Amino acid sequence: MTNDASRDKYTRLKRTPDIGPTAQRPNFDFDVWQANQPETSIPIDDLRRDAEPGSTEPDSTESANGFQMETETSETEYFTQDIYNNLPDLLKNGCSILTDRIEKEVFLVGSLGVVSGLLPNVRGFYDTRFYSSNLYCYILARYGSGKGSLNLSYWLGAVVHRRKKEKYQQALTHYKADLTRYRKDLKRYQQDKTGNVEEPIEPTEPPLTVLFIPANNSRTGAFEMLNNNEGRGIIFETEGDTLAETVKQDYGNYSDGLRKAFHHEPITYYRRTSKEYCEIENPQLSVVLSSTFDQLLSLIPTVQNGLFSRFLFYELTPNPKFKDVFDSRKSEYPAFFNGLGEQFAEIYDHLSGLAEPLTIQLTTDQQRQFVQLFQQWKDEIREYVSEDLDGSVNRLGLIAFRVATILTTLRAFETGEITAVLTCNDLDFDNALRIVETLKRHALRVFYRLPKPKEGNTGNKYAVKADQLAKARQLFSQGKNYAEIAAEVLGDAKKKGTIWKWLKA
Repeated sequence: MTNDASRDKYTRLKRTPDIGPTAQRPNFDFDVWQANQPETSIPIDDLRRDAEPGSTEPDSTESANGFQMETETSETEYFTQDIYNNLPDLLKNGCSILTDRIEKEVFLVGSLGVVSGLLPNVRGFYDTRFYSSNLYCYILARYGSGKGSLNLSYWLGAVVHRRKKEKYQQALTHYKADLTRYRKDLKRYQQDKTGNVEEPIEPTEPPLTVLFIPANNSRTGAFEMLNNNEGRGIIFETEGDTLAETVKQDYGNYSDGLRKAFHHEPITYYRRTSKEYCEIENPQLSVVLSSTFDQLLSLIPTVQNGLFSRFLFYELTPNPKFKDVFDSRKSEYPAFFNGLGEQFAEIYDHLSGLAEPLTIQLTTDQQRQFVQLFQQWKDEIREYVSEDLDGSVNRLGLIAFRVATILTTLRAFETGEITAVLTCNDLDFDNALRIVETLKRHALRVFYRLPKPKEGNTGNKYAVKADQLAKARQLFSQGKNYAEIAAEVLGDAKKKGTIWKWLKA
């Protein structure tokens, strides 16, 4: 049954005009959506590097004097306005107030990561088990390129974090008072010779409870904080190498725990002070990181590192314009995002108080479309990139399902239709796929830049010739598609991905 009180309570969460009842929204047609995709779903930087390592072809990103120039990024690597328009209101409101594209992109990716850790008692059945909504998100950018606006997404969980700390401080104050009384009573007990004084019971120190777990923490310290919060928490760090240094110091054990937490696999650790063996049976950890690519290598040094396939990546394209640092509209940000944090705190409290978790599900038709789409992506990546990414595509499916879970839950609080089982509507299903497809492109770009095992001397097979590139550009200007150009220039229409990469690089 629908919770009428919840409907009344959460309709006030909406601050932007409703896009209309569900019946008036356009139905998601997978066949139409698929037909509107580019000739191949693999983007420009996501195709196999065809040039041999020793190729003499000049780097298109550098000028003659060696100064690195910016390359144009395909529009398919940005979030489209439709994605923003179709978000649940709480996320849409946050994106709408931001003044430029980079801010919106960073906020959306970061907010998905933070919100994924703000939805306790929300689950969905995927493959062989129930999964929570937790995501691992990573934003890559050059120094000073705008990733600092990631802190705006931190505000969405800041209220919950602050309240948890305040509750802990109150408990700690009571504990210290009880401890003082205990010590006095213990002294009286020890001095008693009549046997009439009962031995006092030592009070238990309250566990530290927070939402955001600091990255500059030991493995045991981080997982102890996670355990104190019923196995839930968010690692939020704007300098990814901070976590990388912690992973190094713990000789990889921290990384192992992160990999396990992604699939809610049990995490064990040993508390030396109390000589206690501890286990987190069902860890629900979200991670939001940002750094430069060089800093990323400290955490994920190779594509074989299991963390690579668990992260959603978004690589920012630097804005060539100097931003207006005196834009008065930005003075509204702190109050606005604190207000969003208050609303997310209401959702968090409501979900935390549930006796049974909410279950998110897809319709039968959505399930069919989901499997069909990811099979298509898997086929394309195997053909154009590498069979080594099979596992990454499989995990990308789980990530997409989790994004749909997040959108569905927020939509339910927006409408007040909060029931034990929530079915994802077509609007949120479509949007989840669009978001993940965009981030898939960025993940593949990262894949090509990460170190890989040597594959032998295959350079001659993929050598890039200057005359071939010139001819390809000429044919493209004449209106021929990638397959036609590949057939004429390379003698194989199936190498259209190679042509795409040449022309767009």
